[in-house]
Amino acid sequence: MRHVSYAGRSLTAAAMTVAILAAASPALAQSQSKKDEPIGQSSFIANCAVCHGREGKGDGPYAALLTKKPATLTTIRERNKGIFPQEYVYKLIDGREMISAHGTRDMPVWGDVFREQAVQDFWPWGSEHVVRGKILELVYYVQSIQDK
Repeated sequence: MRHVSYAGRSLTAAAMTVAILAAASPALAQSQSKKDEPIGQSSFIANCAVCHGREGKGDGPYAALLTKKPATLTTIRERNKGIFPQEYVYKLIDGREMISAHGTRDMPVWGDVFREQAVQDFWPWGSEHVVRGKILELVYYVQSIQDK
């Protein structure tokens, strides 16, 4: 079994997993108590709704203050001929890898924001995994609010 040294201590992968789960248990308990809430909705409301609006229509309270109107997120599938481009949306939210077709970034690089939060909450165990999870939650939520 592989050992990792941390602050003079040797941790096995199993011990690291237990430590990650222990640190994440409040978040897991909270998500279990919101069974009726779609995955990613609370993260969307906390991080995205201020610009994109609570329903993803691009009409959040800050929208009028921006020089470029936030995108309507409920028509992404429609604009892509009935296919929801998960990987593209993931990269767009993450923002750490520029998408040349997208042009300049008008919204925050959420990958960096989530990484800073994850480092504070989960360091040194798996902060990048936490970032990926938060972004995937947002992708799944945006996919769930597509117009029928």
